[in-house]
This record gives sequence, C-alpha cells and structure tokens, in this order.
Amino acid sequence: MTIEDMTIEINKLTEHTGSEITGVDLGKPLEPELLAKIKEEFAKRSVLVFRNQSLNPQEFLSALQQFGEIMPQGVSRFTLPELPLVGFVSSEDTDKPGGVRMVRGEQFHTDHSNFPAPPIATVLKAVELPSKGGDTRFVNMHASYDDLPDEIKKKIDGLRALHVFKSSRSPRKKAELSEEEKKRMPEMTQPLVIRHPGNGRKAPYLNTAHIEKIIDMDDEEAFDLIGKLMDHCTQSKYEYRHVWKANDLVMWDNRSVMHSATADYDPSEKRFLYRIMLAGSPLTPAA
Repeated sequence: MTIEDMTIEINKLTEHTGSEITGVDLGKPLEPELLAKIKEEFAKRSVLVFRNQSLNPQEFLSALQQFGEIMPQGVSRFTLPELPLVGFVSSEDTDKPGGVRMVRGEQFHTDHSNFPAPPIATVLKAVELPSKGGDTRFVNMHASYDDLPDEIKKKIDGLRALHVFKSSRSPRKKAELSEEEKKRMPEMTQPLVIRHPGNGRKAPYLNTAHIEKIIDMDDEEAFDLIGKLMDHCTQSKYEYRHVWKANDLVMWDNRSVMHSATADYDPSEKRFLYRIMLAGSPLTPAA
C-alpha cells in the first residue's frame, strides 16, 4: 500500500507552523513510506496535529516508539506509575506533593534545555479536557530569527548560555525536585542560536525558566538581551494556537518552536493529557 492508496490528508494550520494530519491511526504500525512522510512534514512544519487518536497509555508509548527512542520524564511524580516513560500534564498538578496547584509551562519555553541532549520532540495526547480554554500556544523560532536585524544576528550567533533546572530569574514556578532528582538534574551550556539538522534553518534557543547567564556577558546586559529576544520571538505573527479537541495528539519540535500552556479554563474542570518525549542529540550551533 502506498501513501496515495490511503485516505490521508495533510493541511497547513498557519503560514509558517503546524500541519493537521487526518486519516492516520497511530495505534497501528506505520508503513515505512508513511513514517518517512510524517518525519519530513515534521522537519518542515515543526508542529503536527493528529486527530482522533483513541490510545491507551501503552498504545501511546508504542506509537511513539516508531519515531525514535523515548526520553525518560524529568519529574517522577508526573509519570504513570505502571508506565513511567509516559508522563502526564494535569490541572491537579502541584509544585510539590501536597502543595499548591500550578500550571506547568505557563510561559513560553522549550523542554529540558538544561540537558546535554534535549528532547527532539514532545508529544501530548488529550485524555480529558475542560469545556473551553487550556489551549497550547506555539511560536516559530525559525521565522522569528529570519526577521531579526542583521546586527542582532551577528551579535547572538556565536553566544552560549548556561541552562540550569531553575534559573534564579525564572518568571514561573517550577516543580520541586526530590533529593534524588536533584542529583540527576544536569546543567548545560547551549548555543544561543542553533541550526536545525533536518531543515538547516537557524533559531534562537531560549528558555527564561532555565537560562542562568550568557557566557562572558554581564548579567544585566545578558538578561536585557534575552528579554528583547523573547519579546520579539513571542509576537502573535509567529504563533499557532492549538485549541484541543477530544483524542488530539500533538507533536512538536523543541528545536523549532517554543510552547506555552494557558490557564484560562475553569479550575473546577479537569484537564489531563499524556506526555512523551523523544530523545534528542546535542544541539548544533548556528555559527
């Protein structure tokens, strides 16, 4: 069976970001030709939305194993006890066991940027949704880089930043780690601008919750620069906003987009999604 024989549709979600894919059942093994097509689309469009994926946790894990190695979750209490490679994002998450509720990822960021090899992709699967709200926003970092003035590109292309689990200037609350998790949590210097190995495009690599400093730059100058880059990159013209539907599965490229959770839903309504990350490799500097 070829792709032409299948009832598959791929539709762009915005001019620069996202493709909606219908007619694919990720609960079944993917034909090599189809898998290659999906990976090609992922490199070009950065966010893939698969509709109508009725998958239990094991089926979700098996589906994603077709795309690559699964990266362990960072905080063990946000994982399924019977299947720890599958995490979850819930409206009932707290900053620590028995603590205050928190919306994880409420500011724009990229996942696990403090790791030597951050995840290539993060994948969420809708399980339970509020009646409205709780969207996930994405901004295209390639498009935002392309629009930067040449003098800013020259300034930032060779810089490196130190990423830690929680920056001393983090604008958002982070989950408290166990002592064992603290011992395992790495710190890493990353390029401030990276080059995507699949599409060759450059992108600022930003995470204000994790960046502690820019190497060999005064802190005030560094965070002024980071703030201006964040303001530029998070303009609405670079955004795709995903409004969740039942059984949506969304996969995004952490090298190409930043994402943000929205907390605009009724807190008495439950929001619950499964979460998986695909293991990555060290980032490629732009310069």
